[in-house]
Amino acid sequence: MTNSTTDADTTLRVSRSYGAPRERVFNAWLNAETLRRFFGPKDVTIGELEIDPRVGGSYKVVMNTADGPWAVRGTYLDIRKPERIVFTWAWDEDDPALVNESQVTLEFFERDGKTDLVLTHERLRNAESRDGHTDGWTAILENLDEVLA
Repeated sequence: MTNSTTDADTTLRVSRSYGAPRERVFNAWLNAETLRRFFGPKDVTIGELEIDPRVGGSYKVVMNTADGPWAVRGTYLDIRKPERIVFTWAWDEDDPALVNESQVTLEFFERDGKTDLVLTHERLRNAESRDGHTDGWTAILENLDEVLA
């Protein structure tokens, strides 16, 4: 089960437990082939996907939706294997100049051979953006559960 909370109009937190070791859950976020299998809601297919998983490296994911393609990109700010990944987040369609980048933090906690993942997305534009991203992240974390099974 995925749980979500909001701290303010511009921050969301989503968590989920996985029946897989922490290192495996962590690695899924930095492997392009695996990321392609879970990164997006069910009605989305991943087109272009580029990742350079190192501090200072960048990523770009194009999500093909019924409304057309949406591209998100950012930079990895912190990678501490297997504990934490931090990256910036900006939609090309909404913010091509990256003026309003938000930040995503993934924290991985091992518990009896299983993994608790806490995702925090900060500095979103408003409550509407927060709510939309909460739905998207919840779907992604559910998809990851299927990929790890």
